[in-house]
Amino acid sequence: MPIRGLVILFLAACGGGEPGACEGFADRELGITGEEYRPCAGEILAALDSLRPRLQALVDDDEVAGREARPYYRDLREMIDGTGILGDYRSMQSSTVIVKWPEAPVRAFNSAAFNALVQYAAVLSYPNDGNLQQGAQAHEEARRAYSQIR
Repeated sequence: MPIRGLVILFLAACGGGEPGACEGFADRELGITGEEYRPCAGEILAALDSLRPRLQALVDDDEVAGREARPYYRDLREMIDGTGILGDYRSMQSSTVIVKWPEAPVRAFNSAAFNALVQYAAVLSYPNDGNLQQGAQAHEEARRAYSQIR
């Protein structure tokens, strides 16, 4: 098959899916509203919900759950990274966060989701109840903030 044919097949395989609710936010620099962000936040919350019981099983010494948790964590991280949250919150420039995410409930959600991600990563690295509980607390903070996003 000529190279052109391979390139076309590759592009067709990569571009066949529907865009996710979180796509496009990483490239934006200002004014993301809660109304437009809510579907993405819902996907992030659902991913956190799917990951948490697997991490609990891992902490409870279930090795199979640990293997199952890793792809769920990767999906969550890719989703959060796709919004730009990782770069925004690591930049340590509060102006970046406030300008891009001007609504307080959205900032609260992002901060809590970021903290849950970090704690859940620690559980994957070293399964322990302390990091799981801190992650679960941040996860619940994200849930509360999500309920306030309009």
